[in-house]
Amino acid sequence: YQLPITNYQLPITNYQLPIPITHYQ
Repeated sequence: YQLPITNYQLPITNYQLPIPITHYQ
């Protein structure tokens, strides 16, 4: 999760999925 906080304005529910961290690079 090295992206700016602005990229995380989506609902937290979107991050409850078992998605690899690589998708957030």
